[in-house]
Amino acid sequence: MHSQTSTTQTGNQNHQQSQEHHDGKEQQTRVLVNMLFARFKAIYTHKFASAYSSSDDVKLAKREWAIAIKGLPEPLLAFAVERVKETCAWPPTIAEFLQLINTAYSVYGLPSPREAYLEACQCRINPLEFRWSHAVVYHAGAKAGWYNLRAEEEVKSWPAFEKAYDELVAQVMQGQRFSIPVVPLIENQQENEFTQLMAQLMEETSLSEAEIAQLLYYTQKTKGTGIRAKYRQQSQANLASQNIHFTLPE
Repeated sequence: MHSQTSTTQTGNQNHQQSQEHHDGKEQQTRVLVNMLFARFKAIYTHKFASAYSSSDDVKLAKREWAIAIKGLPEPLLAFAVERVKETCAWPPTIAEFLQLINTAYSVYGLPSPREAYLEACQCRINPLEFRWSHAVVYHAGAKAGWYNLRAEEEVKSWPAFEKAYDELVAQVMQGQRFSIPVVPLIENQQENEFTQLMAQLMEETSLSEAEIAQLLYYTQKTKGTGIRAKYRQQSQANLASQNIHFTLPE
């Protein structure tokens, strides 16, 4: 019998782990905000003091900045700070700073997180065959899970994708390069096998192209697997039921 005590303990542990993760994120955000304000103070000196004339002003401002930058990777913030020095004569507003962060994506040839998410959700074919705007979008989708992106509600799929994407963007900004995996050999062999068998069956039988395509569906499965053998056996039986003496290759 399932123990109610065990269920309660498991639930409490999950809640505790979730709370610890949340607290860790909050602490990390506070550290980043303090670093930002330290940089602003060093860059703008007396202008910073004029913009934030009291400790209460600084406290309130930090609270708003923490909300605004929550979840943003540190390399993006560092990029924006460097751009601030070039474009802002006074300490930037939150809106100005976020706008500079958005330019970081285009500088590296990346879509914004939201654009990347929508692009990943549009993929309804083999992800390796999809025309991605950037390889990082593919890798973020793979991390978040293609099935989850198609089937889950946005309230679940978006946070998972955003987290994966932000982590990958940080790696890009640190110099790492990404590419989409290429698996041409097996696919080409399968395509050649399918094409050759299609031509042979059309020449030797009176079956339509659609009927043959259905029979040859098994060739799209990896050789040596049980699922390929199962579908081949069904196709072979289908041919036999029509008195067509043609042996399909394994």
